[in-house]
Amino acid sequence: MKSDNKTYRFFFGRRGERHLPFGAMLLILVPFLIVGQYFQNRKYNALSASPEHTSTVISNIGYIGNSGPIIHYSFTVNSITYNGGMHANGFAVGDSIGVVYQKDNPENNMTVFEYYDGPSYGFVSAFVILVVILAIIRWRKISRQYKADAPVETKVQRACGIYRTSKEYIFVTGYGKTGFGYNMNYPIKFAPIDCDDIEFNNAFGEVFLASNREEYKELKSSELIKAMKQRSWRQLHLHSTSVFVNQDDDKISVVPTKLASDKWLDWDSNQALTFDVGNDSIYDIVSETRKLLDNHETDR
Repeated sequence: MKSDNKTYRFFFGRRGERHLPFGAMLLILVPFLIVGQYFQNRKYNALSASPEHTSTVISNIGYIGNSGPIIHYSFTVNSITYNGGMHANGFAVGDSIGVVYQKDNPENNMTVFEYYDGPSYGFVSAFVILVVILAIIRWRKISRQYKADAPVETKVQRACGIYRTSKEYIFVTGYGKTGFGYNMNYPIKFAPIDCDDIEFNNAFGEVFLASNREEYKELKSSELIKAMKQRSWRQLHLHSTSVFVNQDDDKISVVPTKLASDKWLDWDSNQALTFDVGNDSIYDIVSETRKLLDNHETDR
């Protein structure tokens, strides 16, 4: 199972984590608990098969950490002394206490309180509840981390504008989608009008792919036209043809422009081209875009 899998993280943590993984704790604690419960039940069953009763006095009361007092007692069978003890409150040294022991094995003994209470599953129940609670908490935490770490599927939105003048092609990167109203910005690439297809494709690809990074500082209109090495927008619109290329997920649209006034352009949707990224070759898309630039009729 891969280390980036959610189930793997639940049991073993992330690769490289130094804390004790949850799965390791279960592998240590659960077998220990099962074995301990098995021997406790086996001890009780053997004792109940041949019980003998006696009485004695509490010889000592000890403490281990914060687990509460432990009473200690001893008793004699056939001149042999045996010891025992249990967690209990409310007793003092010298108090009488009843003891039940196994007839053929007095070392197996317990107080009458333990014997008549029967095997205790309280600890097991508490442990199981604790494990379930911890498992739920850890699963929710891992689920949140897994969702946070999972790669986010971003929407593919790319754009660029291409101008064809009498001398060169100008490729301008498009950022910040508002319909077709992208902000044009760097990088800006130039290719001579007689460039081969490879040079045209490279310039187009660089500006088109750059637009998906969404990292740009918006240029003023006057700054942009200067960066494009043009005198003015009016002169560029009068003496060039242009297209706007836009990718929205698996669709690429190529829309040419037409002169709407003596200064500004409008979209010529009747001449627009649409391509399917999954079916159409990028080379065919670029080739058709160049043809549209070279052949589109304008009144410039």
